[in-house]
Amino acid sequence: MTIDEGTYLVLRSATGAFTCRYPPIPKRWNSLDRPHVALLLPNAGSIFPVFLSKPEDNEHKSNRKLEVADLDKIPSKSIIEIRSSSSQYAYYRRDNGAWTKVAEASDPFVVEVFSHGYAPIVMNMIPQM
Repeated sequence: MTIDEGTYLVLRSATGAFTCRYPPIPKRWNSLDRPHVALLLPNAGSIFPVFLSKPEDNEHKSNRKLEVADLDKIPSKSIIEIRSSSSQYAYYRRDNGAWTKVAEASDPFVVEVFSHGYAPIVMNMIPQM
């Protein structure tokens, strides 16, 4: 999923749905869903994903684990993207040693941001021409 600078700023300031000690990370790799964990980094008006996960090097390609870098070393206010399947994304913000779920997407064009109140903010990600 492509995140622009405006969406990134909304994710950094969102209240969030809940806070957890460690985000739920996919454990297994498969080539259809291509799960991953990526750190989102802003640079010159763009947001670049830096992948923190990779499939393990294993000769048995049908049952590979997803290896993930140590997320405890990520600085506060950082945003990570967790892709569980081809259409399921979640966004977490590092908050003083814990992780706050700030958004999720089950559609490549819509991100639900958890902000104030009971209803999430729905952001349409379809580029306007």
